[in-house]
Amino acid sequence: MEHLNIDTLLKKNEDFWKSLEIHCLVECCGIDAFAFDKKNIQKESINHDVSDIQNNLKLIIKQIDITESKKISSDLFNLYENKKVFKNRINEILKVL
Repeated sequence: MEHLNIDTLLKKNEDFWKSLEIHCLVECCGIDAFAFDKKNIQKESINHDVSDIQNNLKLIIKQIDITESKKISSDLFNLYENKKVFKNRINEILKVL
C-alpha cells in the first residue's frame, strides 16, 4: 500500500474540522488552512461531540500504527505527509480535547 487515506474517519466529524478552517481555504493552503492551536480547538469543540471526535482520533492513531504505509493522505485536509508527522499532529489535538 502506497499510503493510508484517513478521510473515512475524518468525515465522521467533518463539521468540526471545517470549523477550524479559518486561515485560508483547504483547496489553496492544504492543512495550513486549519487552526490547530489550543484556543481554536477548545472554542470550536464546544459545538461538537468531543468524545466522538476523541474516539475517531484514537481510531486514526490505531490505523496509523498498524499500517505498513509510511504516508498518510486526506482529501479533507488536502494532505499527503509522513505518518509520524501526522500522528504527532493528532496526538497534539487529543491533548487539547
